[in-house]
Amino acid sequence: MVFDAMRIDISFVVAARDESPAVLNATIEGLFNTSAGHSIEVVIVDDGSAVPVYVDRPEVRVVRNAVPIGSSQSRRKAASLATGEVLVSMDAHMRFAPDWLDRMLAHVDSGSLLCAAWWDYELTRPLCWGADFQWCGERNYAAGRCPGLGFRHRTRFPGEGALEVPMLIGACYMMLRSSYEKLGGFSPFFRIWGKLEQDLSARAWILGLGVRCVSGAHAGHFSRPKFPYPVRWEDIEFNQVATVRTVFQEPAAQTFEQLLQPLAPDVQTWLDQTDFAGWRSVIQLRRQITDAEFFRRFVPNAPECLLKA
Repeated sequence: MVFDAMRIDISFVVAARDESPAVLNATIEGLFNTSAGHSIEVVIVDDGSAVPVYVDRPEVRVVRNAVPIGSSQSRRKAASLATGEVLVSMDAHMRFAPDWLDRMLAHVDSGSLLCAAWWDYELTRPLCWGADFQWCGERNYAAGRCPGLGFRHRTRFPGEGALEVPMLIGACYMMLRSSYEKLGGFSPFFRIWGKLEQDLSARAWILGLGVRCVSGAHAGHFSRPKFPYPVRWEDIEFNQVATVRTVFQEPAAQTFEQLLQPLAPDVQTWLDQTDFAGWRSVIQLRRQITDAEFFRRFVPNAPECLLKA
């Protein structure tokens, strides 16, 4: 299906929690300043910020979670409220080159998940063009590592266009609504933060959509020295097991989860309280490649047991 870029209804969905009001408002202004000629809406989910999010623009809808539910579930909620044929999910601390949106829209009819090139906030230098999956075999929180699917930035310019990359990264993602629905959307299970790109990208490849980075679309990302809210390693590790239990088939899922042991008591408790069966069945019915194909192509340094699962 080919879209006329001048007549696309575009929904920008933003999850925000304890963001700087000045930075958030700059993000919103940037969206409006770079989307002239398009019919757009902005949906912000305020994920229980200590000071409620307020944006004084009639075109912006703000919905507040009384209690934080996390980045993935907030993005999912925002997407459920959006009406556009094209969905753009992003962080609340972004800056945009003047032509970034049109460069992204030129490739949206591919059906793939698209990420913009990740630039510094001042838009003076590129940081990466998507990422590679990397297998991590150790749990070392002090060094910022937990076992399972990690990532490595792709820092070499890949050429012009929309190039296939293993993983989305850069906090600005575009997709057709039909692709979002086929994908199943952002995970309804994920806790506060972590593993969103790994989960989304793995599903995109396994379900036959693919992932591309639009190298000429420049989106600047404000790099914060630390989160403005608590993020626990237990949340991150739970999210990874949620991916394992929903995206991968047996025996790969069981083998993968064994490689993640031992799990923290909190993680095991949350897992015991969560029923993944319904969503898992939806994903599995739509898969296009096997787990072994996924690991051999995208995670070649994974343990041999997964490469042959």
